This record gives sequence, structure tokens and C-alpha cells, in this order.
Amino acid sequence: MFGGLDPQTLAQQASDDVVPRPTPNPAPAEKRVSSGAVRSMQGAFSAIESENDKLRQQLLDTEQVVDIDPGEIDPSFVSDRIAVDNDPEFDAFVESINQSGQQVAILVRPSPTTPGRYQVAYGHRRLKAAKRLGRPVKAIVRSLSDDELVVAQGKENSERANLSFIEQALFALTLKEKKFQRATIAASLGRGDEKGLAYISILTGLAAALPQELVRAIGPATNSGRPKWEALAKQIRNAAMNETQKKLFAQLAESDAWKRAASDRRLDLARRMFESRDKPSKPEATQLAPGIDWRRAKGKTHITIDEKVSPGLAQWLEGRMAEIIAQFEEERQ
Repeated sequence: MFGGLDPQTLAQQASDDVVPRPTPNPAPAEKRVSSGAVRSMQGAFSAIESENDKLRQQLLDTEQVVDIDPGEIDPSFVSDRIAVDNDPEFDAFVESINQSGQQVAILVRPSPTTPGRYQVAYGHRRLKAAKRLGRPVKAIVRSLSDDELVVAQGKENSERANLSFIEQALFALTLKEKKFQRATIAASLGRGDEKGLAYISILTGLAAALPQELVRAIGPATNSGRPKWEALAKQIRNAAMNETQKKLFAQLAESDAWKRAASDRRLDLARRMFESRDKPSKPEATQLAPGIDWRRAKGKTHITIDEKVSPGLAQWLEGRMAEIIAQFEEERQ
């Protein structure tokens, strides 16, 4: 016994006085997420990423006007304008840009052949003006296929600054020769209906019938429509523009009248030249005797007697014509 307490009681007190050790908490059970929830979260993230892609693409597609050095821009692969030697309208156009700035941006695409360069879809005159003024040109850069480029080029020109009839014809013929579809050519000229397709055939047929060097020497002839060009084509077909005709035209093109003339006037001068050549020329007459000319043409013989030189000869022949014919028939037999 210790102090009146039995050993069992002391053992119990000793056990009660010991500070109990904290029992560590068991690891929390790992939450299990259903496969449906995982797919839902993946779908949400994909949707967010898709929206981000769309936003990035929208930012890339936003057409901003930028300044580009004109020396970095090449012309379109197909010409739609006929260059003229002296163009007072273009001089006025350059002065307008010089005074008021470039009001409308040109459209270009990254060059399909040369990295770091561009190619014009439309705005060649503005580009040329910027080059002359020595300043950057304002441009919109857009990725374009060849078809998209020619459609944009043709439609902008036909809507903003009308192409003349012959410029449309040459443009259509060039696209045809480059193997573009008729529907694309029609769309490029703003004529996408069935009548437009027929019109393209008229344009290309007429342009093919005219010598290119002649057309470009005449120029755009902005005030001259289809009838005058068709008349010229007909005259050239009849005259068969051979080497002689080309020499005659070269002489005309060197004349002061031609150099001073505007494009529409040049078309009239060319038509006048071919009109005189279009008519069949009379064969030169053979003089049988003074005052008596002999001419044969298209299987017919014409005898002309100048009665002032040989008075009475016509009556004498008329009186003996039956005898002469009879003698001819006898000898022929």
C-alpha cells in the first residue's frame, strides 16, 4: 500500500496523468470526378480557345490602311488601262493628291513570287501619282487569289473610273488568253448575268480582230463606243493590214496631226486612213491612143474616149460594132 492507495488505483492515476499524443488526421479521400464533368470542362476550354482563334483571325483580317513605299509594289499581272503619252487629266490628278492628299487607299496583295513585295489589285493611277510625288502610298493589304484579284481590279475600275470600251475589250481578251473562265471575266467587268457572258464574247472577238499596236497607238478613246471600233475592225479586215498598210499607219503616227490629236481624234484619223484603203481601187488605165483609155476590172473591159481629143470616134465605133463582133466570132470559130 502507498499512502492508502492500492497499486491498481496508482496505476490508473499514472495512466490518467500522461498527456495523450494527438492522433494524426487521416489523408482526405481523393475526390472522384465523373467522366462527364471532365468532358464538359474540356469542351469549355475548347470553346474558349476557339473564340480566341476567331478573335485572332478577326484581328488579322481587319483591313487597316498602311503606308507602303511605291518602289515595293509591282503592277498587276494583267493591264486594264491603255497608257497615253500626254494625259492632262493625270497631271491634274497628281496635283489634286499633292494638294489634298490621297483620299482612297489602293488594294494590294503580298507578291506571289517575291517575298517582301506587293502586287496591285487596283489603284495603279494612285500608285503612279505617289511615285511621281515621291511619297508613300496608302494601301490595304489583302490575301487574294488570281481570280479574286482580277475581279477586284475590274470591278473597282468599272465602278470608280469607267474603263473605255476598248480598254474593257483588251482587258477581257488578256484574261481569256490567261485561261480565266468567262464567268470570272464577266464578274471582273461587273456583268455576271447571262447577257454579260455574251458581251464578253463580243469584247474578246473584237479585240482579237484589231492589231494591238494600232489600238495602243490610238489610246483609250474614252468617248468612242463599240460602233466606231467595230467599223475600224471591219475596215481592217477588208483592207487586210499588210506590210504596206503598216507602213502607211507608221507614217500617219509620225505626222504632226496625229501627235497633236487626242485619243478619240486618233481613232477617227485611223478610220479615215483605212476607209480610203477599204474601197477597191480602180486599176490603172492603159492608153491605147491619145484620148483613148483601156481599163479592165473584175472581168469587164471599159474603153473611154475623150471626144475633145478624138471627135467622132465614138460614133464611128458604134456604127461598126456589129461588123466588128461578127468578124470576131468568125475568127474565133
